[in-house]
Amino acid sequence: MTDRIEQPFADLPASVCDYLRTVCVGERHPAYFLVDRNGLLIRWGGDCARYGWAELKSDQPASEQVDFVEGLLPLGTEPFILPMASWEEGRYVDIHGVPSAEGDWFLVLDCTSMAKAKQSIQQAMNDMALMRNKREALLRQVQKDHDDLQVMLNQLRVITAVLDSDGRIVFLSDRAEAILMESPENVLGRRWHEVFPVTGDDRECLEAQITGQVNAGEKICLRMHISTGRDVWVEIDVRDDPRKEGHRLLYCYDMSDVYNLRSMLEEKAEFCGMIGKSASMEKVFQMIRNLAGLDATVLIEGETGTGKELVARAIHDASSSADKPFIVVNCAGLSDSLINSELFGHRKGAFTGAMQDQEGLFEAANGGTILLDEIGDVPMNTQTRLLRVLEQREVVRIGETQPRKIDIRILAATHKDLRQEVRAGNFREDLLYRIRVARIMIPPLRERREDIPLLIQTFLHRFATASGRPVVEVDSEAMRVMMNYAWPGNVRELRNAVEFSVIGCAGSVLKLEHLAPEITEVPAPPVSERPYDVNAEKQRILEALRVCNGNRSKAADVLGISRATLYRRMKACFIAS
Repeated sequence: MTDRIEQPFADLPASVCDYLRTVCVGERHPAYFLVDRNGLLIRWGGDCARYGWAELKSDQPASEQVDFVEGLLPLGTEPFILPMASWEEGRYVDIHGVPSAEGDWFLVLDCTSMAKAKQSIQQAMNDMALMRNKREALLRQVQKDHDDLQVMLNQLRVITAVLDSDGRIVFLSDRAEAILMESPENVLGRRWHEVFPVTGDDRECLEAQITGQVNAGEKICLRMHISTGRDVWVEIDVRDDPRKEGHRLLYCYDMSDVYNLRSMLEEKAEFCGMIGKSASMEKVFQMIRNLAGLDATVLIEGETGTGKELVARAIHDASSSADKPFIVVNCAGLSDSLINSELFGHRKGAFTGAMQDQEGLFEAANGGTILLDEIGDVPMNTQTRLLRVLEQREVVRIGETQPRKIDIRILAATHKDLRQEVRAGNFREDLLYRIRVARIMIPPLRERREDIPLLIQTFLHRFATASGRPVVEVDSEAMRVMMNYAWPGNVRELRNAVEFSVIGCAGSVLKLEHLAPEITEVPAPPVSERPYDVNAEKQRILEALRVCNGNRSKAADVLGISRATLYRRMKACFIAS
């Protein structure tokens, strides 16, 4: 490299040689020339032959020998760097000009910048090709991951949908076709309510979350009526799309199997309209089965609201007279002056206002069943007439003397202790024996608390369906309070309480604030005051675990006890942990 500088320009000024060294480095191959102020070529060096200048002559015009010089004249007095875009086809160069103190010019033809540029361009092209390959590989991987996720998503019982700010569907998972009977390709661009067949309050509730009128985040339980005629139960979770403001993500879970299973469980726990799986209610159900085929008079005892009329109707419906009349007489609602006429009938003119012959309720129920509800309130004179009906199966209308034969089954119900009424002189002892041939005792609700969750779910579903409310479940705190409440009005009070709560609940979960004040304000009776029955306690725990899907912490909350206490009681009741 030193020789290239020193020969033939070793006598050039140091500044020019320093400049030349910056050009003639590495793999660079410049050609350089010394031209005087008149444009005559004085000396030359470097790789002139490389560029086609093999036979140069000194003291001859440089412009006639080196083609690029002509365009530089006159050279002036200031150093310059001049890029030449077209010097021989396919070649691009930089021309460096450095004046000497004597007025001569040192010119350097540098082709290296373009070579470097070409190399950079080639490197850039190589880098771009590499990046393109990497991008294509990444896209293939992304597509594979997308396909894998799509397959996994479609195997789940979940419909995933993306809505734009106008509520139009921009994405719908393939699972929709199996549930909604709609192809995802056919629904893109359509509004959500055209695809998800929900109506009434269900639609309003879902629209409120989609449009942001209420905060999203709580699952909504809906029933969709599909075009094929079947109903599908779903839970829809509405979320904001984090990628784009105003867009919504819908996760639609098919809960039909759960609801169908729940219906099956409720059906198994239901007997002739009565709900219960406790041991005490199973005894009641079995007594009904045993007595249905007999003609014996049955006394049904139980507190107000326990379902005495339901038991009587179950006996009738399970008997051979199920297609015959079933008449209920509320004895407590009839005055002393009317009860005999209502029960036994009267002849025209038998008393003031008897404008025509009238058959009584016993005759009206001929061939079927009559229930004398609240028989403990029947007046003493009427009790005497009832004895004849029970003993001889015949009635005598008021104003007549001729008895009329009846084929009838008599059931009686009371919330009173008739033995105590006999001692008090309010009820005939012989009548008591006549009506108590068979006896069914209905337990109060506080003695079969394990049935409370099942009753609540039954009433909840019934009233939510009737009112169109989206309520589908009860949270653990509300369930705990209702489990521990005394329910003096028994099942009737529980039914009315659930109906009240459903009316006041706008969401899908019934919470403590939705309960009636008399339930939340009354403290639960101490556990020690209630008799401990291992079988009843076992049923109570099992029912709480079923309602809470096996979650022991939630079950303990429902039962109003600690988790440790729950484990001890499970062990005592021989319930596997």
